Amino acid sequence: MMRTPTTANLRSSMSSAFVTQRRRGIWSEEGSQLFELAVVMPVFVMLLFGAIDFGRAYYVHMEVAAAAEAGAVYGVQNPSDTTGMKAAAALNAPDISGLSSTASYGTECSDGTNAVASPGAAPTCSVTTIQYVEVDTTATYKPLFAFPGMQSSFTMSGKARMRTSYL
Repeated sequence: MMRTPTTANLRSSMSSAFVTQRRRGIWSEEGSQLFELAVVMPVFVMLLFGAIDFGRAYYVHMEVAAAAEAGAVYGVQNPSDTTGMKAAAALNAPDISGLSSTASYGTECSDGTNAVASPGAAPTCSVTTIQYVEVDTTATYKPLFAFPGMQSSFTMSGKARMRTSYL
């Protein structure tokens, strides 16, 4: 004997299926991963660009400092050639645009006091006097990306001071 569904049974089973489908639609997680990606991706992109800009700034800073040191090393061998010191600094950082440098030499007390730029009178010291060379370099760094709250450019500077000889 076969049972035939009654109208009440059909209506009850259809409404039960409709409620189950509706609940599944409310609690469905389809597309939630895409939404999470859309929310988090801008943060990751900002972190990536920030890391790239930080690396470039650090590179420029190292190059500017190394250029000053290269100029001072040249100056140890040729203390009165300030033009050569500037050229040595520029040659050490060819990929840094806008690098400027100043060079000087002089005499000072061995304890670092009473520095006198050459040519000039030697300082009076109670300790030994020495000759020194000094090279200062500067360059302007401009970030690739504009970040809110950050400056549009930064000045990087380097300084090297070396003793050449005792008098």
